[in-house]
Amino acid sequence: MHVRKLTALDAENYLKLCETIDEESEFMLFEPGERKLQAQRQIKQIQSGVCEVFVCAADDGSLVGYVAAVRGQVQRTRHRAHIIIGIRQTYIGQGIGVKLFQALEKWACEENELTVMTHHTAAVRLYKKMGFIIEGTKKHALKVKGQYVDEYVMSKLINE
Repeated sequence: MHVRKLTALDAENYLKLCETIDEESEFMLFEPGERKLQAQRQIKQIQSGVCEVFVCAADDGSLVGYVAAVRGQVQRTRHRAHIIIGIRQTYIGQGIGVKLFQALEKWACEENELTVMTHHTAAVRLYKKMGFIIEGTKKHALKVKGQYVDEYVMSKLINE
């Protein structure tokens, strides 16, 4: 298992990974079948540098997880990033999340923020392990399977 930066050559496999994770997990933003990105559009996003993405590749070369950091687009928010992480269900609990966050921190320089469903205890545990703290709760932030779900807003200052 190794972690590396996503390249334009990975675009199609990355999209398949995201679709698979959307199918496997109720904790992702997209519902199964809702993701409408195409490989060409994903290539442009990867090359633009707006979103720094790292992926974890299995020994056979298949993608099994990712972490993405999307920087703020205006001067006042460029110092922070919104973080998204997804890991294939069969690979959870194998230290991949820690490796992805470690790779992300090498890239990061300031404040990072993420949100997580409050009942996703494994993810909350990982984020706390990586030094993130809960700053607040967004009530009824998402609607999953017809039920409202709360989210924690968590952040970590890198350069304290």
